[in-house]
Amino acid sequence: MFNIFGRVKDLIIAALAVAIPVIYVFARLKGKAAYEKQALKDELETSNEIKDFYKKMADDETNTLTDTKSITDRLRQNGL
Repeated sequence: MFNIFGRVKDLIIAALAVAIPVIYVFARLKGKAAYEKQALKDELETSNEIKDFYKKMADDETNTLTDTKSITDRLRQNGL
């Protein structure tokens, strides 16, 4: 009677011993893919922010500053 329960227990332990490393490997692969996806998303966001910054800089350069009033007005609106 105890022999059957012992075998079932051994089979469960063997199944877990095989399954745990497999689950670990698949989880690592999935986590690595998620990390790479997040890194690409962050890189795209950063490049968009840089693009917007340079676009604003180019728009500010088109405004000609001819006198002191236009310089002070621009500083009051946009700051340094």
